[in-house]
Amino acid sequence: MVAFMQKIIFAMLLGLVAQGAQAGDVGLEQVIGERLAVLEKAWGKGDAKTITTQVWGSDAVIHGEGQTAVVNTPEGVLETIEHLLADTRKVKLDVYTIRGLGPDAALSWVTWHVTPKTEEKPFEVRSLFVWTRGKEGWRIRADMYSMGAM
Repeated sequence: MVAFMQKIIFAMLLGLVAQGAQAGDVGLEQVIGERLAVLEKAWGKGDAKTITTQVWGSDAVIHGEGQTAVVNTPEGVLETIEHLLADTRKVKLDVYTIRGLGPDAALSWVTWHVTPKTEEKPFEVRSLFVWTRGKEGWRIRADMYSMGAM
């Protein structure tokens, strides 16, 4: 009987921990959603500085499909964002998922809906962002991307 009660108490505690994790993810959705809103707004203005200081971290690493070199310096992140802004008329981001990895870390899968400045057709890119919370708040520390939607 004691073993049975211990199992019941353990199951109840496990349920409370799971509820707490879900509640934490709601907070993550809000703060990461705010960072992504900053990204979309700054992208529309062509503001690479805001994107690279308010969304990506200074120590971010970017790599993905078709990219020959890993970007892993603040100057490289800025140069990459400036290049993308030069070729893009508009982006819209759809969040597929946001998951906590700990109290100060999270990941998100995002689909970029990209409208190029040229006459090319719009296209989609999926990104896996790894976020951490530091003194400047939540920032992307790693960005891995490939063509297509989630």
